[in-house]
Amino acid sequence: MTTQGPTRHQVLIPLTPAATKMVVVNAASTGESCNKGLVSARSKLRVESVHKAWDGVSMFTNSVASVAELEVIKQWLKKTAGLGEVTEIEPRLPQSKSFLKVLDVPYWDSKTSLSVTPAQVAEALSSSPLFEGVTLASMPCIMKASSSSDMSVIWIDI
Repeated sequence: MTTQGPTRHQVLIPLTPAATKMVVVNAASTGESCNKGLVSARSKLRVESVHKAWDGVSMFTNSVASVAELEVIKQWLKKTAGLGEVTEIEPRLPQSKSFLKVLDVPYWDSKTSLSVTPAQVAEALSSSPLFEGVTLASMPCIMKASSSSDMSVIWIDI
């Protein structure tokens, strides 16, 4: 299962509250300046709007930005907003999360009569040829299927 995330037609830029305020107050000129930089870099990407979002700024664009275009936006944002070298700017694209939901896994370990631990699940996954090359983002989450059941549901964040 993959959760619905923000559209990839935007660039997210985490900033401090003061820097975010400076960029949002001058949103129109910030967008125009970034577009000038993108035109001079011969890019077809354009910034359509600039908004405050999460812990920084979101720039909505006409397509998905490349790594080179993110660098152009970074340079021109620093020039326009007067953020200088002091403020760390790392534009990035939104990402979605993928989870694997495993049903009907025994909740109790048959060897120890204790509940199955996330470490045991992670060890079992790493030894499976199906998970070769897969890195877990966090330890698996084990939930009992119901209060009277001896089965569990395991959520794995990939």
